[in-house]
Amino acid sequence: MKLKFIALNILLLVALGAIAWQERSSWKQAQAKRESNLAVKVKPLPAPPTAPVPKPDPVPATKYADVATKDLFSKDRNPNVVIDPPKIEAPKIMPPLPVVYGVLGLPSGTRAIMSENKGAASRSVHAGDTVGEFKIALLDPQNVTFDWDGKQISRKIEDLIDRSNGPGAAGAQSATVQASGPAVVAAAPLPPPAANVPAGIGKDTGGGIHACLPGDTSPSGTVVNGFKKSSVPTPFGPICNWTPVQ
Repeated sequence: MKLKFIALNILLLVALGAIAWQERSSWKQAQAKRESNLAVKVKPLPAPPTAPVPKPDPVPATKYADVATKDLFSKDRNPNVVIDPPKIEAPKIMPPLPVVYGVLGLPSGTRAIMSENKGAASRSVHAGDTVGEFKIALLDPQNVTFDWDGKQISRKIEDLIDRSNGPGAAGAQSATVQASGPAVVAAAPLPPPAANVPAGIGKDTGGGIHACLPGDTSPSGTVVNGFKKSSVPTPFGPICNWTPVQ
């Protein structure tokens, strides 16, 4: 029995030796084949012929318009320039011309008694003064020229006289009265005074001078709020003004 085990072990050793020898032989063959493959020189293939790339055609300037008209990021973009129409301002409406109550031809120059309208207080004015929106550019006993909004407006004195007060005044004509003093051109009577009112300062007539309120019966020399009342008698009634107290 013991001899059988020994014989079996010997056979196994012989088989293992044969397998090892077989593997070694295969490995040597693989190494020799690998070395032979690495030693082979490969001839490089010639490069294929290359044709020159054609140059692109130049872009005409007319195609640049597509950038403006076909912008993908702004659908409303186009080459049409929108010009806003000019703004037309409504013409300024000229107010009624001042009302004249009389003209005085003085050595110092012609003066007139005017008011901005029929309901406003009248005052003595001369060339250079302002009545409402109108500035008196020229003044003589027969004609007056106003400056309004850069325009020259000339009228006859008799066309501006207020003849709406007093009986028969509507058809009255201007009359020239020659006295010892300067010539006086008389017009229709001044409007009747309103009901008596306490002393008060009216509209600013320019140069810091204010007109009197209609119906003001306070005596000349009255001082109110730093202004002193002065009254100048004329053939048509007193001309009342409030001047700053000096």
